[in-house]
Amino acid sequence: MTGFNAATVVEALDWTFEPFVRASGVIQEPNDDQINAYLTDVKAIGTEIKEKVPDAPDGNSPTDLMDALEDLDLDSVAELTGRMAGIMAALCSGEPSREQILALPPRRRTMFYGWLQQEVMSPQAAAGGGNAQVRTLRSAAAG
Repeated sequence: MTGFNAATVVEALDWTFEPFVRASGVIQEPNDDQINAYLTDVKAIGTEIKEKVPDAPDGNSPTDLMDALEDLDLDSVAELTGRMAGIMAALCSGEPSREQILALPPRRRTMFYGWLQQEVMSPQAAAGGGNAQVRTLRSAAAG
């Protein structure tokens, strides 16, 4: 029987911003404090947007928040865009940096936010998480 292998149970958080930004790497796994700060900060931005745009979507995901920015004045958009990039960079331990994230075109930046949130908040386990062969179990209905 194969044991648990933390090194292989989830895929590394590899990223590249090529060809838009000459930067790539592997995001260090966020710790509990980073995840808590991320959740708190994203929720705060969501609350701030709701105060300025009462009919903004209720979602607190980075992609929902970026969509809601369309209804804000340009100064607010620039300030909130910078804050969101800082929040994401903090979740990534600074790799990628806030500046690298902001250098991405807006649509790709929003897709990065969505990808990172999905990977960190709902990681998909690798098949087996170890070296054992995956076996299909008989259905209970099969008799």
